[in-house]
Formats: sequence, structure tokens, C-alpha cells
Amino acid sequence: MATHKKTLSLGAFEVMSPVFLSNAWTHPLSSTGEYASLAFWQRLARRLDEGGFDYLFFADASGYPMNADGEVPEVVIRESVQFPVLDQMSLVSGLAATVDRLGFVLTASTTVERPYIHARRFTTLDHLTAGRVGWNIVTSDMQESLTRLLGERGVMPHDLRYDRAEEFVDLCLTLWETAWDDGAMLFDKSTRTAIDPAKVHRITHAGEYFDFDGYYSADPSPQRTPTLFQAGTSPRGMRFAGDFAEAVFVQKRDIASAKTVVSRIRDAVEAAGRARDSVKVVNSVSVIVGETEEEAHELRRSLSSAPSTAAMAALYMGWSGVDLMKFDPDETLDGVRSEVGQSGAMKYQRGDSSSPTVAQILESIVETTGGFKVTGTAAQCAAQLERIAREADLDGYLIECTFGGTASYDAFIDSVLPLLRERGVVAEQPRSGTLRERLMSAETPALSALSRPVLRSRLPA
Repeated sequence: MATHKKTLSLGAFEVMSPVFLSNAWTHPLSSTGEYASLAFWQRLARRLDEGGFDYLFFADASGYPMNADGEVPEVVIRESVQFPVLDQMSLVSGLAATVDRLGFVLTASTTVERPYIHARRFTTLDHLTAGRVGWNIVTSDMQESLTRLLGERGVMPHDLRYDRAEEFVDLCLTLWETAWDDGAMLFDKSTRTAIDPAKVHRITHAGEYFDFDGYYSADPSPQRTPTLFQAGTSPRGMRFAGDFAEAVFVQKRDIASAKTVVSRIRDAVEAAGRARDSVKVVNSVSVIVGETEEEAHELRRSLSSAPSTAAMAALYMGWSGVDLMKFDPDETLDGVRSEVGQSGAMKYQRGDSSSPTVAQILESIVETTGGFKVTGTAAQCAAQLERIAREADLDGYLIECTFGGTASYDAFIDSVLPLLRERGVVAEQPRSGTLRERLMSAETPALSALSRPVLRSRLPA
């Protein structure tokens, strides 16, 4: 019985670290102590692939929680608060060789990377995965520590980071889409011509943040451009999404706010001259399933009690630049601004008497981290997920890591997904093809990719 107007994409939301959103490494079901082994991630990739997930989404952080005074709270190291974090890029080729269908979305920062090296790395991964790679474009959280680790003098203002990101992505698109014509690779032994020189073009770029002069040394991959994700929902982030994103990831926890942000994203896309539904909006959701409703809620309580309040406050500080432990407990965060992460800083601001106090934020911080919290029997969870997607106009879900390893997804795959398929909420059969083909329901063009609105609107004439 198909009751939903569109089939949703499904991703799994992970980070190559012992902990993530739930900070639940102490929970009895957690196995994240094995996070540094390839076997751990291979088991997870196989489970997701067999379960019908479209992609495995890796968040990333080059820095770690640090306050504006350069202090790293002891709890960050003691309780492993997004510390350590290993390099997900090094992992993906091993996972692509493990599963043939699952896609991989990798987070990479335009603040940390350089366009040429970054573009070549993604071209390489797109080749090795047969076109199953996406790029989650970020300007970086954990800014306080990151500037020190990179030897920068200070945190670059929020909107300037997006200016840099625009130029970064423009240059990458130019390399991916225009540096090589189709059919340039010949390997004609009779004429000793491996590559047709007329079909490889010198690229010159002189910009405010980056310069480039030369040839792009990586031949076009199946997608040419990796599928482009973006996650910022500040006003500047929305404008960036309107210009570049093919999919936008959000973390709302109630239908009303999710519906509002989805509408604003579609407004930004339309303002950029693109069709409102040409960008797919996915929301993260933590799903806890039990044989009974009582069992599910007990599992949720055990998950919520696993991390300490200080650990979760440190995690929030890293994302937002706001150190809750230094505020008067009776204050609110109304009016607080941060150059580290505006979306995170504005998360608890309502601008009126309903804004929570810092004490209330700390008391509820576990339950207000991440996206929707869906808890109940399989039937209850399926019904909630269908209702949220329908009423908020979502195109997909990122299922959050909870306990760690396959335990985060086993019950969802075994008991909830079959019901979602019956309801027509997700595809009856797992989708295949390149990541763009399966998420955007469109074929990946060859050099005519310049007809793609997201590219045509940004590439120089």
C-alpha cells in the first residue's frame, strides 16, 4: 500500500571515531572500541548494503572541542569527545572493494583542503567506487582548535568562510567538468597516442583565495563531479546551498521546524534559478526499536544516560563555539553569536520568553543533539517516520549512529525497513547506479553535464 508520494533515500550517519552524536561508547551494546579496524567498517558496510541503504555518510572533524581561550576541557580527552578521529578518506577504497552497491558520502572542508589536491582525491575515489561517491561540503566546525592546528592566526569570519568555499567549489567544478573532453583517453597503440592533447585543456584561475595554472592530471571519473551535499542552514549557508547543493542535510527535531527549514532551502534553490524540488533534503533521525513500546523507551533511556553532561556540552562547544559551562545557568543564549558555527549557536534561540535557560539546555542536551528521536515498536517507528517525511516534505533520512557498529542499525533493518517498503516509503528494491543516479533519479550526464543547473549556474561563461 503506497501511501507516501515519494520514495525516500536512506543513509547511515557515522564518523571514524569511537564516539559520535550519542557519545555512547560506555553503553553495553557499543562496539566502537574497534573503530580503527577495517574489519569493523567492512561489517557495517555489508550490513547496510544488504539492508538496502543508499549510502554511508561520514561526518568528519579535523579539530576537536576547544574554547576561545585555547583550553581543551579535560573531559574531551578523558571521555573521548570527538577525539580521536581518523581519516575517512583512507577507509573508503577498502569499503568500496567490500560492497558493490553502497555509496559513500565524505565530508571535506574548504577551510582545510586545497582545491587541486581535493579534486584529484575525489576523482580517484569516484573511479575506484564506480561513481558511488558524494562530497559533503563544509567550512569546518571545531574552528578554535583547527586554526591552531593549521597555523592560522584566528578563526575566519563565518560568512568569509562561505566566500572562500564558493571559490573553492567553483574551481573544483571547473577542473572536474571542463579540464577534459569526453573521449580524450585513447590508448591507441598504432599511433602511440594515449591521450588526445586537443581534448585536454589548460585551466587558469586567479581568484581571491586560490590560484591555479596548468592541466588537471586526473581523467574524468564516472560522475565527473561527486554528488554534492551541504549542511549549513544559516542564511549564508542557505544561499550557498541554493547555488551548489544537490542534497542538503539538516538536523531538526520536530515537524514544524523541519517543514520551515525545508521550505527555506527550496526558496533558496528557486532564488538561484533552479527547480524547487531539484535539491533533496535529508534529516537525521535516531531510531530505537523494541519488541514493546516500554522496551524501546528503556533502551532510549539507557542510551541517553550513557554520556556525561560535561561531555555533551564539550561536543556542542566544538560545533557551535559556545561554551555552556561558562554561562550563568539562568541565562538564555538569545543574542549569542559565534563565528565558529552559526547554526549551532542559534539552535536554542527562540528570541522570546520560551528560550530555554542554560541549565535547561544542559539538562536536555542529550535529547536535543542530532535530529528526530523516533522510539517504539517497529510498527510505531515506521508510522512515525512516514508521517515526519510526509508532513515535513523530506526526501530522505540519515539514520544516526546510536550504540555503535551494526547495533545502531540491526533492529531498524530487520523490523522497520520491511514495513517502510510495504508502505511505499522506501523503494521496494535497493537502488543501484551511481550515487547521483540513485539519489537524484537522473542519469549522470557526460560532458553535457554543463546542462546540470547546479553546474551551469556557477561555472564561468
